[in-house]
Amino acid sequence: MTRPSGSVLTAQNLSRIYPSGEDTVTALAPFTYAFPPGMTAVVGPSGSGKSTLLNLLAGFDRPTTGRVLVDGTDLHALSEAGRADFRLANYGFVFQNHNLVTILTALENVEFPLMLAGVPVRERRERARALLDGVGLAARATHLPSQLSGGEAQRVAVARALAHNPRVLLADEPTGNLDSHTGERVLELLTGSAREGRTVVLITHDRDVAALADRTLRVRDGVVTADG
Repeated sequence: MTRPSGSVLTAQNLSRIYPSGEDTVTALAPFTYAFPPGMTAVVGPSGSGKSTLLNLLAGFDRPTTGRVLVDGTDLHALSEAGRADFRLANYGFVFQNHNLVTILTALENVEFPLMLAGVPVRERRERARALLDGVGLAARATHLPSQLSGGEAQRVAVARALAHNPRVLLADEPTGNLDSHTGERVLELLTGSAREGRTVVLITHDRDVAALADRTLRVRDGVVTADG
């Protein structure tokens, strides 16, 4: 897939305000930002608005104002089913808890989004095997999540996120439950994905992790500022 050279993911006047009795709570103040290909770290303390931002960028939540554009498509102008289909085709997700399907093997977990997308069995099986090999887990292909270490499960989750070659990869504290060595391996996979031209948005509270990114957004009390 040829990757665009300009911005893939754009937030335009994006905000989220919640009612709170007779008042309101601003979880995310209006901001505009174009996420170019490469890795953008989003940092800030707990409760600062990082997760709200991620949910809006993913289309899991609707903004109070503004919109999210992915290659010019207004994510929130789509129906709920339309957003789900759009995410399947354009997004990959890696969470702090790997969220693998417990009854599927590592290989089947990586295949899962390709199955949902209607990719033929042989093609998706070959793609999944290549991805597991790429994250160093070819020998663990037939293991269930319960038979994997936390780091192995998280690497399977990264492979699954990359299965359909997404334009946008959203990672929410992907190393939060891992030891430092295993976390470094997962970060290598994410930074490698960014170097391949994907737009990677990494939520983290760890300054050392954020230092690996090409650029940084800081969130405090719902206000987003960009370094530089």
